[in-house]
Amino acid sequence: MSKKYPVLKAFFAFLLFFSCAHLSKAQIEVEEEPKRLYYERLRRVDNFWDMKDMRDVTHKDRLLMGKNRISGNITYNSQRIVLDDGKELHNEMRSALGFFTRIRFFEQFSFNTTFYYDFNPKAAAFWTSNYTYSIGRYNWKPYRFNYGYENYLNNRYKDNIKQVGEKFLQGYYFLSFGHPLFDTMPSFLRFDESSTFKMTYFVRYSIKYVDKFNQIHGGVADGKVILGVGTRYTIVKKIYIEGALYYYPEKYKKQPWDPDYSYGFGYFDWRSFRLSFTYGNWAVNRFPWNKMEYKRYGFLDGNFRITANWIW
Repeated sequence: MSKKYPVLKAFFAFLLFFSCAHLSKAQIEVEEEPKRLYYERLRRVDNFWDMKDMRDVTHKDRLLMGKNRISGNITYNSQRIVLDDGKELHNEMRSALGFFTRIRFFEQFSFNTTFYYDFNPKAAAFWTSNYTYSIGRYNWKPYRFNYGYENYLNNRYKDNIKQVGEKFLQGYYFLSFGHPLFDTMPSFLRFDESSTFKMTYFVRYSIKYVDKFNQIHGGVADGKVILGVGTRYTIVKKIYIEGALYYYPEKYKKQPWDPDYSYGFGYFDWRSFRLSFTYGNWAVNRFPWNKMEYKRYGFLDGNFRITANWIW
């Protein structure tokens, strides 16, 4: 491949790195659970806080209840949005309900959607969505490859068919690989057995991309590549902090909303009928030596979220 295809060179170099570096530990293999003849819970669950899913609530073995095939959450989202009306900057507060659904159709392969109801439609930025969707493998176990397609663009309910198609091409295909940073957690980082430190490497590729003038660029062999590495430190129980660094092989394809880094923290309980409190800031962030085009963007522009999980 010549200089004409720098994107493909970066993409295949990343794939080659993973296939060589972790060949012995991380085969791409499926781990579909065997079909269960009966449920593992042999007694009626009466205490609400012991309930794991809707089967424990209804005590019925039908409509896939209790098989962990369908899950999701309801969230309340709040964040500041700084808007520029051409004369001055002013703030709007986003307040939105989110409805996330995960349908696991094979092994850890799932189709995922989130739909938002915004109480303040004015609080809309390039990095906020009315809805998102993805399909892929999301395996939480260490030394596993995950891959698929994700679309977290500024999808709007009012988009027409053409716009939906254009934004589909702007979504990204991804490949990631995660592993614990330490075989044995150092004592100064370990509070109890729940303390963990995970590293994740990833590559993303979008066929098309939009610039700050809302012009579409790219193509199958000339899309946008993003490389990155993320970390997640579970401090104790379900309290965590996380962050990620991003690298753009072709700097001219990096847009004002593309972050140099992202970060988050919170308390997250994956179990059904539990509340979680989290914060994430995944856009715009710039290192001091890089130009920041969105003035006044900062901590308050991240997403504060209260989540109630459910498992069907």
